[in-house]
Amino acid sequence: MSKLDNDLHELAVSIDQAALLQRIMHTDPISRESSEIDVQYSKGGDLAPHSELVPEDSMQASEPLIARVGAVSVNLSRPVRLVTTVIPKPWGQEIWYTGMEERGESQICDGGENTLPLSLYLALAPRHLCNAEPVLLLKVLDPKADAVLGDLYFEVHQDKREVYVVTCIDPIAWPDGIGEIRYGMNQTMRKDLGDAAFREQYAQTVATYADLRRQIDSEAKPIDAATEQQARNAMNAFTALRELAVGDVVTVPTWLPHSLQHGVRVVEFQTPTYERYIISFAQKVLTQEHWDYVHAIEHMSIDPPPRESFETISDGVERITAFEDFNVWHIDLNTASPLRLPTQIPYAVCMAVSGTIDVDHLRLAEEEACFIPASAVSTTQIRGDEKARALIAAPRL
Repeated sequence: MSKLDNDLHELAVSIDQAALLQRIMHTDPISRESSEIDVQYSKGGDLAPHSELVPEDSMQASEPLIARVGAVSVNLSRPVRLVTTVIPKPWGQEIWYTGMEERGESQICDGGENTLPLSLYLALAPRHLCNAEPVLLLKVLDPKADAVLGDLYFEVHQDKREVYVVTCIDPIAWPDGIGEIRYGMNQTMRKDLGDAAFREQYAQTVATYADLRRQIDSEAKPIDAATEQQARNAMNAFTALRELAVGDVVTVPTWLPHSLQHGVRVVEFQTPTYERYIISFAQKVLTQEHWDYVHAIEHMSIDPPPRESFETISDGVERITAFEDFNVWHIDLNTASPLRLPTQIPYAVCMAVSGTIDVDHLRLAEEEACFIPASAVSTTQIRGDEKARALIAAPRL
């Protein structure tokens, strides 16, 4: 336990001590600059009136731990609302709820207009808030509806695991309501060629398309649309497409090639690491100079992707993903309300998928989310109306 966590524990259990002034070190994930920040900790309801995080009736037998940073006071013993940041992409946009890196950072809300960067909030009391564990990444992938232009990178991950829950299929892009994801490899072609020849010939078609793509993107040589499409189709013939409807769940284990297609909006939970190997992309890649197809094709899985297996936890509660580093529950709150979380988890991230849900004192509408700290896991109740559906993710859930 760090000195800060130890001091906060002593404050929490002390009968005589009511407040504590600490100077903490915080590193801004965008600038990478570190600074010292003065924080005043106290017990009970010593907060400005009308705070969403600590209402005026917040005094209770087990006094909450309060942190004040400048004008912002936060109850560290209750859930906090997550404030999103939008990351533009060539194919559309990502909406981050728990993102903390150079490209952008999510915030938490103190109930009014005041916010705190998520990384600073977590630094206020690491064990109290997340048991000093990394916080998983929650985001929404929102591709453009245009074919090709809205298709994501075809890529693999070495360490990162992902799960998608489909929330919307654009009716213009997919009039029948069935979208797609490029997911794994063509098993018929693999069987016909054999594994070694399959990888080799696929790599050759990707190399051909990559060369065309470089010429198009650099405007070094005019390439007609028919030539580009023919090369892209030859490359994509080695891959497989999977149909998707609203409510479908897609798990993406390590080394599985995948590319969400245009007009398919999903909620994504993932390991909090940024690493990928791009195999191909039908646009100019802005974040790196070259594709990683040689390494990716050598290591990618060409076996059929595993199909999702759901586990019923209780009435209205299904575990839809079970990874080493986090699990995800789908909750039907018409059946499961009120829901309490298992006490062994170090924190939880909760999103409303439909209807309206109440997480302790917070009310969440569709695609709103909150962070439930370790200190609140055992006391938080989650309720909802008859249409309420929620997703909850946490390690060991």
